[in-house]
Amino acid sequence: MTYGSDHALTCRACGTMVEPADRSPSCPDCGGDLEVRMQPLPAELPGDAGGNAPADLRRYEGFLPTAGTSFVSMGEGWTPLVNAPTLADASASDASQPVPDIRLKNETTNPTWSWKDRVAALVVSHAVASGADRIATASSGNQGCAIAAYAARAGIDRVLVCASPSSEPPHCRQMRAHGAAVVTLSEYDGRRSLLEALADRGWFVAYDLPEWFGGQPYVYEGYRTIAFELVEQLGGVPDTVAVPVGSGAGIYGVWKGFRELTAAGIVDETPRLFSAESTERHPLACAYNANEETVGFDHGPEPISTSTMAPTADDRALDAVRESGGAAYVVDREAVEAAIRACGRDGVFLEPASGLAAAAVSRALADGAIDPDETIVTIGSGAGISWPETTAGAVGRAPTVEPSIEAVADAVSFSLD
Repeated sequence: MTYGSDHALTCRACGTMVEPADRSPSCPDCGGDLEVRMQPLPAELPGDAGGNAPADLRRYEGFLPTAGTSFVSMGEGWTPLVNAPTLADASASDASQPVPDIRLKNETTNPTWSWKDRVAALVVSHAVASGADRIATASSGNQGCAIAAYAARAGIDRVLVCASPSSEPPHCRQMRAHGAAVVTLSEYDGRRSLLEALADRGWFVAYDLPEWFGGQPYVYEGYRTIAFELVEQLGGVPDTVAVPVGSGAGIYGVWKGFRELTAAGIVDETPRLFSAESTERHPLACAYNANEETVGFDHGPEPISTSTMAPTADDRALDAVRESGGAAYVVDREAVEAAIRACGRDGVFLEPASGLAAAAVSRALADGAIDPDETIVTIGSGAGISWPETTAGAVGRAPTVEPSIEAVADAVSFSLD
């Protein structure tokens, strides 16, 4: 199959169609953002068609722009959607009200433990199709791990990850285990100029650079599969989906998925999307609350949710919140840590970014923005195990004691009898 024969790139601003093989980073007519348009979508989801569809991203082969690529897959996607009773109990705003129905989309079960694997599968596949033999990216953790793993799987030997000073050792070790060269940048704000210099040298940059074709616009295509899975797993569309926001690509991708399912007649409605950001940095919420058309910058202190520390977000994320009838929420460190503990009791250890979304659900229920009778989904975007320092405040540290009953009894909060 010819490369790109199943999709076109369409300008969101003026509608100009661009052939994928042209590798244009933006609209040649107006400079607007390009996004993938499948031509056409299948008429039904795999579960509706019967048979034995793969339990990974290949399940949605007809929905994904993979024509002409050797699709790199490692079992990403089709992640569990589990009940979160402890989070639901903690989120109940009034004892007289019913306990809300909260489901957790557990993205920690992806191969490198985060939803970035959905992105890497598409981006690396297109990098290989373009003839790339070297890939570079910048990352605070999850994306670097995903790109490194999928690039290794694709047989790409030269992979460079420019890590943030806030990246924790487990992530850097994981990237190195996948064969990537990892450097920590002393000034992370300089990552774009560095990546542009690498692009000048012929590197495929899996990062959004305005003047270069890279991971965009295929990033959104990986995230939109979350919408497909939710519809299949629930047997319909949830009422509300809460999504952590850094750059905003995730929430827009989920919205794009639901929007396309509706346009194709596969579902009749879309959910409301609630964005979740930290009190330290919340550029999307600032734009939403001020009724701005574009998202500005928020250079506040670095939040506990390191992977959402971007000082700005994609305008498409703002569109997703508004078009869906949702809202933009801001939550503080204490609420994030409480959400991590609650989800931990439900069996899932979340990273702080995921705690943002779970905490936002609690806030929205308390505000009355979400009705407890609704079907609510919170996206658990990544695993807490990779962030030992930033999760320490939520879960504490294990004490070292002598191997005696007395010493252990003094160290734990319950009776040993």
